[in-house]
Amino acid sequence: MLQMLVTLLALVLASPPATCTYDTWTWSVVARRVVEHQHVSKPYAQVTEDEKASDWNVTGCTTCREDQERVAVSGLPPVLVCRHFAPRIREALEAALQAGARIETLVGYRVGRSGGPVVDGKRTRYGWHAFGEALDINSKSNGLYGNCKRNTAVPRSVAELGPCRLRVGGAWRPQAAPAQSLTADGAMVSAFRRVLGWRWGGERADSVKDLMHLSPDGY
Repeated sequence: MLQMLVTLLALVLASPPATCTYDTWTWSVVARRVVEHQHVSKPYAQVTEDEKASDWNVTGCTTCREDQERVAVSGLPPVLVCRHFAPRIREALEAALQAGARIETLVGYRVGRSGGPVVDGKRTRYGWHAFGEALDINSKSNGLYGNCKRNTAVPRSVAELGPCRLRVGGAWRPQAAPAQSLTADGAMVSAFRRVLGWRWGGERADSVKDLMHLSPDGY
């Protein structure tokens, strides 16, 4: 009887939710702002491939609010992340804090078309944040830089950023603010690499260095 109850409970927990709801937007590269705000609410069975993460077969992560779980860090409002990753994200954050990192701001699940090819002046694809598979940490100390040289080494100091231009967030000064800054061998990046295998946005090989960002591939 006990085994039957355990099996039934597992089936209930594994079954998909009835609905899929989320709020989304599109980034206009022409207007340089968010446009086309939209609220989506529909049966979960109607979730499209576009609304599923590329690793959905393993993780089950989608743009649906119902697939997200709250993660809290002491002193900060809870953030949402994909349920599949939530326990390990908590573990990585706690490990980083114990190793001396300081978390001042944290952003997780955020649905918006911010990547992919540009069509009619607008981005066309969802990034990792839209599926709850990314975190932006301490944006005021770890800005997003553009116009960087491609295929450059992972920066370890401001000088190694080269001619990059700060686009979003605050200037990255790891020597001046080591506890708040994300670096290749720092507490935060090391914890996420060890616990989840995630990569840092400073490791990107294109013309962007997203120094606040952690995700499965750093993009």
